Amino acid sequence: MDYSLTISNKKVYDFYKAHKNLNFESMNILFVDILDNLLQNANPSLNTDLANMLINNMKTLQTQLDTMENSMNKTQSEIGNIFTLKFLDFKREYMDDMKMILSNGVSDKVAPIIRECNDSLLDKTKLMVSEIIPKNQENLHKSIDSSLTQLQNSINNDTNLLMKSSLTKDVLENFTNSIDEKFANTLLNSQNLLNSIISSTEQRLDGRLSEIKNISSTNNSTQDILCTNINDLLKKMENSSSKGKISENLLFNVLHSLYPTAQIEFVGTTKETGDIILKRRDKPVILFENKNYDRNVGQEEVKKFLRDIENKNCSGIMLAQHYGIANKNNYEIELHNNNVLTYLHNVEYDADKIKSAVDIIDYFKSCLNELEVGSGEHINISKEFLGDINKEYQNFINNKLTHIKTIKDYQQKLISQIDDIKLPSLEHYLSRMFASSASKENTCEFCNYVAKNVRALTAHHRGCALKKQHEAKKKEQLMQKLHGENTMQYNPNNV
Repeated sequence: MDYSLTISNKKVYDFYKAHKNLNFESMNILFVDILDNLLQNANPSLNTDLANMLINNMKTLQTQLDTMENSMNKTQSEIGNIFTLKFLDFKREYMDDMKMILSNGVSDKVAPIIRECNDSLLDKTKLMVSEIIPKNQENLHKSIDSSLTQLQNSINNDTNLLMKSSLTKDVLENFTNSIDEKFANTLLNSQNLLNSIISSTEQRLDGRLSEIKNISSTNNSTQDILCTNINDLLKKMENSSSKGKISENLLFNVLHSLYPTAQIEFVGTTKETGDIILKRRDKPVILFENKNYDRNVGQEEVKKFLRDIENKNCSGIMLAQHYGIANKNNYEIELHNNNVLTYLHNVEYDADKIKSAVDIIDYFKSCLNELEVGSGEHINISKEFLGDINKEYQNFINNKLTHIKTIKDYQQKLISQIDDIKLPSLEHYLSRMFASSASKENTCEFCNYVAKNVRALTAHHRGCALKKQHEAKKKEQLMQKLHGENTMQYNPNNV
């Protein structure tokens, strides 16, 4: 099956034309997913945290990029400084060693030592380069190694010429000056190489950062559009009428998927008609009253539902999408004017729950119709009289519940008053002379005081004089016992 996307809005067209890196289909799929999640979880607790989180993440990303750029510049500058200082240290040590070696004055002994110093200098310098310069800078490694090799060859040539000459003061001074100059040139070349690499790295990094900033700017503009749309949607969610309309649309779609051949109508704009009417062939008409509240549906809403049922003279279903319904059990069934009513709790747009309620109404309504047709005897009761009976029955139920509540409250008060009728002094006196089957759980073991409950007994123990005397006497006996044992242990007559 072929699909297509067409836009006729100039603002949207200009936006995608200006940001060609954004895929039209991908961005719309993303926004559709967001809307699906919002609609599926639509409740008053939704806020702008999602939009704020996206913006904060973009700001954090920008801060991290700036920090990374500063860190890279600082690291590269430190590499150049460390290389220069290390190289100068090697040069100073080498020149000191050369002066000490040349002071010997014997060419045969000096030549091997100088060559050894030259090799040692090259090895230490290469090791330093490998430690300081990153491994991924292969071109820089090769360039510096080549410069160091040239320095070593030049020093070796000068050393060979020196060994063939007489080691006079002027010759030695010229040799050291030449070595010093070669070191300076090598250091300058190495610094130039480092600076060129650093400059090229900075240019590449600046280019990458510019690309990232452009992408970030594009994302920010996209996020602003998304945030604006989300805020508009959230504001609509805060409005009870808009929230109810969205909920009705969701229920409408569920009913269409369940009953593709039925006639399903929105009637919420008409007074006293419910929200949706379901009409099917050879089936009872059903009125749907949908409630998308953040609390239980109140009794007043139930009364309005009954009024709408009477007005339309059809069966009905009241649905509480997220909570319950006052004074009604889940899937409770009522008969009202020969119409079947059902109440559903926590529906959450569940198609199975809705279909079960419709099936219940279909079954009971068919049974009622069979009773009316198949009954051989008819009892004629006027509609007005039947309505009066229903009102009396409702009053009877309400009065019954009120009486039960009153009796329970009075029973609790009566039990509490009877429990307060006590003769604790008489009970205490008689308990010492006669056995009693009464519970001793709340009786003080020291003075036989009878408390009402465990809490009262605990409070009595804190101030019981006999208990304090008993504990003091027990403590005194324990101290005497310990003192007697210590006396027996250290009595000299027992040694």
